[in-house]
Parts: sequence; structure tokens; C-alpha cells
Amino acid sequence: MKPIPDCVPDALSLIIATAKAVSDDDFIHRKVLLKVMGEIAEEGDLGTHPADVYLDAWEIACRSLGVKDPYENEKARGDKAALGILRSLEENPVCCQDPLRNAIRTSLAGAMLDYRGLGRGDMQEKIVEFLQDAPVHDDSELLVKAIDRAQTVMLVANRAGEIVLDKPLAEAIAALGKKVYVVVSAKPIFLMATEKDATNAGFSGDIEVVNPGTAMFGLMQERASSEFRSLLAEVDVVIVKGSTNFSTMAPQRELFFILKASQDEVADRLKVEKDGGVIIRMPAEGE
Repeated sequence: MKPIPDCVPDALSLIIATAKAVSDDDFIHRKVLLKVMGEIAEEGDLGTHPADVYLDAWEIACRSLGVKDPYENEKARGDKAALGILRSLEENPVCCQDPLRNAIRTSLAGAMLDYRGLGRGDMQEKIVEFLQDAPVHDDSELLVKAIDRAQTVMLVANRAGEIVLDKPLAEAIAALGKKVYVVVSAKPIFLMATEKDATNAGFSGDIEVVNPGTAMFGLMQERASSEFRSLLAEVDVVIVKGSTNFSTMAPQRELFFILKASQDEVADRLKVEKDGGVIIRMPAEGE
């Protein structure tokens, strides 16, 4: 992520969008923005990690707006639209015929899609386009081999809507006889997927939905519960979705990322073009 001070204007822009998700009243937008700015300034501490800025701003905004999840309705619409797209893709596959490889590409296409401000028809068209485009970095064969050797696989979800298009990947892995864990946010924060979104997506059977035990923007292992840290260390393969999770997860073990390099610092770190689709293996630090 960006250096901590640089995150402040970005977080404030997200807070404005959050206020607009609840009300179209400019007075409320200004009130919430000033409340967030005032409390952050009064605290005089931006935290120890860039993600702290976003979490603090979110919690202040939710209190000011008087809602637990300002994006609840928007996320439900995104989940519903993605389910419609998924049904269409199952009826008319666009990518390869191999279920696992097709599911990996579907998961990447889900990461590439902007779920806000698009109708289902536009989403469908974009998904087909993304499925036909080659990733700018593609370690999918390494991922397939890792899954083949594994007994347990963890999939760390990113956004609502997107999690629906991760379902074929989780199901394809489970169909190979692997135990699958899908990780969602412990509490609502911006558009991050929660247990409610996993329920909307219809995860079931051998796929177990878990959370890190605490609210955070992204996933910082050191702040997760001891139970979750143990699970993360024990599973054979970890697949992580999204640039926010990429920016917050420490390379304590091998990780596979599926994401859109939508931020300059992420694209620079991965040495790929901005907004490109990426499937990449990141080795453990020191490997």
C-alpha cells in the first residue's frame, strides 16, 4: 500500500463514495467527511499500517451515518448480478474446457470487473472480454500443479460480487477431493466480501467459509486470530484475490495471487502494466 500519509486523501475519497451510497444529500456528504477528517485529526495517529487509515475512516463514517454497512444493498445487487453472469457462463463456457483452468480464468475475470455503475448486460460483455484476454503475468500452470499436490486449499476472497465468480474455482478444487476454505471479512468494510456475500454466492458442501477473527482492510496475518493464523500456516495452498489483500499480506509463506493491478504501487511491485490481469506465485520471503 501507499505510505500512511498518502492514504488519507484516498481514504477520504472512499468515504465520500460511502456517504453517497447511503444518501444523495450533499449536506450529509459534507457532514460525514468533516466528521471523519475531524476525528482522524483529533486522534493525531494514523496507525502503524496504511490499512489502518481506511479502517478508522470507515468506522467513523458508519457511526456518523448510523448504519452498520452502507454498501449492504449495493453488494447484494452485485452478488445477484454476478450470479446471473455465472449461470450464463456455465451454459455457454468461453474459456478452456478443463474445469480447474476455466475456473481460474473466471476468478481472474471477476477480479477485473468493476461492479459499480454497470448493468448486468455490460458486466456480461466485460466478463467475456476478460476471459478472452491473456493475463499480463500468468502462473496458472504453477497454481494447477500446486493444487494437484495439495490436500487443503485456502481462497482469500476480495469483493462482494467478485466472490460469486470465485465459486467455480472453490468448487473445482473441492471436486478434486481437496478441503477448501474461503476467507471473508469478519465485518463489513467498504465493498469487501463478508459471510453474507458468501451465503449469497451459495458456497456449500466441502467448502468452509471462515474469517480472520477481526475487522481489517485487507488481510494482515499478524492481526488475525490465533486460530486463523494456525489455519493459514497449515493449509497446503493459499490463493489470494485482490490488490488490497496483496498489499497487506506479508510474504511469510508461498502465496498465489489473482488480481487486477489497479494501483500504481501494485503494478510497479509486480513489474506489470497497470490494470493488467495477474495470476502470480509469490514465494515465501527468503525462498
